[in-house]
Amino acid sequence: MKVNPLLTNELRLRMRNWRTFGMVSVYLLVLGGIGILFFSTSLWEIRSGYADLAKVGRFLFIFLSVIQFLMIFFLVPGFTANSISSEKEKQTFDLLVCTQLSPLSIVGGKLFAALSTVVLVIFASLPVYGFVFLLGGVSLGEVIKLVVIYIYAAFVYGSYYIFLSTKFKKSQSAVIFSYGVALVLLGLTLIMTAIIVAIFQSQGKDGPFPFLLVLNPGIIAEWIYPEIEEPLRFFSFGLYPFVGFFSWLKFWHMGVVTNLTLSVLSLYGATVAVNPLKKGKRSG
Repeated sequence: MKVNPLLTNELRLRMRNWRTFGMVSVYLLVLGGIGILFFSTSLWEIRSGYADLAKVGRFLFIFLSVIQFLMIFFLVPGFTANSISSEKEKQTFDLLVCTQLSPLSIVGGKLFAALSTVVLVIFASLPVYGFVFLLGGVSLGEVIKLVVIYIYAAFVYGSYYIFLSTKFKKSQSAVIFSYGVALVLLGLTLIMTAIIVAIFQSQGKDGPFPFLLVLNPGIIAEWIYPEIEEPLRFFSFGLYPFVGFFSWLKFWHMGVVTNLTLSVLSLYGATVAVNPLKKGKRSG
């Protein structure tokens, strides 16, 4: 099997850089510190008998998983949005596309190299969840699902941002625009859905199905936390959970299919944008 030389070179540069391990160390300190703080505040409940270790472990797992998802979600734009645009800034982009590497190899090499640090922090944080696992209230299957969700999110949204990176000549512009997209996906989809629900409720009417939430990154959490089904029922005016033939269909199923489709389209768009045979101007 032929190894992508661009990916190999990028990984070598990243893993030899002390900043990578410094960032991972700071990340783990922040995540571990938040976990210790949360556990410390829960000790009085355990000592007073209001909660057992399993309950605290469950709450700690949910709390840490949400915090880490947000941290990863906002790390990805910083690593991927400048992957191609930085080559344009250094005026090495034309040299890169003139190599024997295919456009897909260039995009794939840049994407996976950028996500390597994200994957590193995901697996480096597993000992934290090992402590939570010992408290109880969490199964090994849930921890595995959580890791899959993190990797899925990194790949999907990394694909979006590397596509945006091909559309800008300056890394600063690409990163800022990518963070704007991240905020829209995470916040605006939820806010717009809440506004639509409030408008229809004030009129005493049932509103439309909240398709905007399919684009929200947090919707995949339904895979681990079935409790999310209740707020989804509220936002969908009782249309969800589905009944009858589509009773098997979950909201997170639609989210995964939609985002993976957009991810594939983004990667295709990125490969077209770096194709040296493509005519036309690139935005900056």
